Amino acid sequence: MIKLLRLYIMCGLAFSGKSTMARKLTDHTESKLIAFDKLWVEKDKDKSVPKNSEGWRYIRDTAQKEILASLKAGISVVYDDNNPRKEHREELRRVAREAGAEAVVVYLDTPLSVIRNREETNRTSQNRHDVEPENFDKVMQDFEVPTADENTAVFTPETNIEDFFKKLIY
Repeated sequence: MIKLLRLYIMCGLAFSGKSTMARKLTDHTESKLIAFDKLWVEKDKDKSVPKNSEGWRYIRDTAQKEILASLKAGISVVYDDNNPRKEHREELRRVAREAGAEAVVVYLDTPLSVIRNREETNRTSQNRHDVEPENFDKVMQDFEVPTADENTAVFTPETNIEDFFKKLIY
C-alpha cells in the first residue's frame, strides 16, 4: 500500500480534544506533530512573542514553514491548532498543495457543555494551560464550522476512534 502524503489540520474549540486527537493521529499515521501552543512556548524562550495578533501571525507563519519543510521531505504532518476560520484552513491547504500533499481537516465537534466541563476540570488538575476567557470568546465568535468542500472528517465524543481512523486514513 502506498502511504499518502497528508497534512491533517486539527480544528475545534479549546478543550474539544484536539491535542489528544492530534497525538493519537500522529502515532497512528507516523506523522510529525506540529503544535501551535508548543511553537509559541519555544519561540517565546528565544525572544518574547507579543500576546496579540502580531504574535499569533508570527507563530502561524513559523508553523507553516515547518509544515512545508516536513511535507517537502515526504513526512505527513498533524497540525494542532484551533484553526477557527476557513481562511486559516485555506492558508494551510495552500501549503499542502505547494508540497504536493492532500489536506484533511479533522474537526472535533464537541458540545459546548462538554468543553466547559473539561475547562472546569482543568482548573483543578492543570493538565494543560488555561485559556483566557477573552481568547476563548474571540475564537468562539470567529469560529466557522468546516464544510464538506474542505475535505473534512468530523469527530464527536460518540465517534469510535478506530472506525474514525479507518475512514480517515484509508
